[in-house]
Amino acid sequence: MQRVAKNLQRYWIYYALFIPVAVYYIMFHYKPLVGVVIAFKDYAFGKGIWGSPWTSEYGFHHFIRFLTAGEFNRVFFNTVILAAMRIAFGFPAPIILALMFNEVRSQKYKKFLQTVSYLPHFISFVVVYAILYNFFGYDGFFNAIRKLMGKEPLLFLGTVKYYRWFFTLSAMWKEMGWGAIIYLAALSRVNVELYEAADLDGASRLQKMFHISLAEIRPLISMQLILTMGGLFSVSMDQTMVMTNDMVNSVAEVLSYYVYRVGLLSVNQFSYSTAVGLFNSMLSLIMVLMTNWVAKKLDEEGGLW
Repeated sequence: MQRVAKNLQRYWIYYALFIPVAVYYIMFHYKPLVGVVIAFKDYAFGKGIWGSPWTSEYGFHHFIRFLTAGEFNRVFFNTVILAAMRIAFGFPAPIILALMFNEVRSQKYKKFLQTVSYLPHFISFVVVYAILYNFFGYDGFFNAIRKLMGKEPLLFLGTVKYYRWFFTLSAMWKEMGWGAIIYLAALSRVNVELYEAADLDGASRLQKMFHISLAEIRPLISMQLILTMGGLFSVSMDQTMVMTNDMVNSVAEVLSYYVYRVGLLSVNQFSYSTAVGLFNSMLSLIMVLMTNWVAKKLDEEGGLW
């Protein structure tokens, strides 16, 4: 207790600045967690959370219903595939971009490239999809070229085999510049003497990039991977809402969008949608714990705890 009191006395200004953040998370993130109990009840709006009766199967009726429903396999595997593609392509993209920017010698050119790369982060997925539609829509740029060549136009945005690639690459284009900022900040703190010593040893720029730059930001990469895994199954619902249509719905609907559809677009499905959302959150928690455990096994400096 004495140590806690000493820290409070010494760093009180930082704790005071943190109070609004703490209040925000308590009010809008932790307090609403009480409502998760309706996942185990047959919630009725008139009876309220505590007045609604518990479900059968020891309260797990809605979970069993979801796991045995015909839609589970489709929605779950769509989520896994899209999440895996975003990890495989979206996670390394900002790292590679940051390493490339770090090799640019001209500061003016470097700042220009950084600005251009992170600007897409500030536009919504509605605008991103509008750009995609202007290029790949039925009357878009590429189909106009196909018509000039005497070929039939293609439904790029309405074809199942193309949807996942458009979904993944558009999200990667939008966020990789913004994600590269944190890696660039870490690279700016790498000791310059390491590069000078590597120059004396005759190391190439690629070798310095791999053995010095990448090695120095390895703990940060590990931390970012763990944090990314926390939202692995929460595939961007706003992007899904914008890009999905009846022709690609079989591969587009993910868990987050499914929760929205059955919870808000259906009648009195609040308990069922809450159960699906809780199932999604538990999967994310498991992924975080597993990733942290693997990171600690591979590297002593890896992992968050």
